Amino acid sequence: MLDIVITGAELEHDLLLDLTHEVHPARTLYRPSEPSLRLEDVPDDADLTHLEAEAARHNADFFVLPAGLSIKSFKAFFFDMDSTLIENECIDDMAFAAGCLDEVRQMTKEAMEGKWPFAENLQRRVKLLAGAPVSVVDHSVEAARFSVGAEVLMKFARRNGLALYVVSGGFTLITRPIAKKLGMTGAVSNELVIENGLLTGDVVGPAGGRILDARGKRRAVEVLSQLHGASLSEVLCCGDGANDVEMIRSAGLGVAFHAKPVVQQLARYRINHSGLDAIMLFFRESWRDALPFA
Repeated sequence: MLDIVITGAELEHDLLLDLTHEVHPARTLYRPSEPSLRLEDVPDDADLTHLEAEAARHNADFFVLPAGLSIKSFKAFFFDMDSTLIENECIDDMAFAAGCLDEVRQMTKEAMEGKWPFAENLQRRVKLLAGAPVSVVDHSVEAARFSVGAEVLMKFARRNGLALYVVSGGFTLITRPIAKKLGMTGAVSNELVIENGLLTGDVVGPAGGRILDARGKRRAVEVLSQLHGASLSEVLCCGDGANDVEMIRSAGLGVAFHAKPVVQQLARYRINHSGLDAIMLFFRESWRDALPFA
């Protein structure tokens, strides 16, 4: 059996009623505030083609989930930072403050689309920041805007006892303050090399090791999962860029959030219209106050 969740601001009652009748769920729940619909215990062989097409036509997100999915089946959530937990790309904000935005922004775009090896691309971007004062990092932290739904999702996850980590190809001087503001467990990311208050143009990985690229992010998820006694089937990973694909595909729940095409193609779950709090709708616990739908 399957549960199906549809969520989107353009969904109307009559449309939802018509769609519900097509797949014969055992029970249907409705949250009018989003609005969102959960169709429970849909037969595995139900034809979902029209349902999914109508959701897309009305700019709604559509999730096909294991029946009765519970947050209690998970122990840890892992998130990319830039363009996932926050709306910004922090290195672009740093480049703006350092006066080299256009070149860095184009290289960031290409990295997230998977057009360059991530480590090489990051090194070249950081080289352009050589000589900039460390205050450009402070500027980036101050400019960071949480993605819609991020704070609500973190509260939900904390309330249910999950470990929460930022796993980012960005920089620890930024990821740690962001993680702290969101009440997360910790952050794993790269390190900018700084001398005499200036960026040297060099970057290293966690603890001075290899730069955290796609493979490194997946490995960080594996190590931290073990630390919390979790198998990969008991974790959720969420991101938007090509360097997130490996960790997304390794997780029990892998979510592409407003992601680049290469990530959209490879992730099982895709959020293209809603905020991060749409992840809460995956789990039956977030539907306790929902209404029967008719």
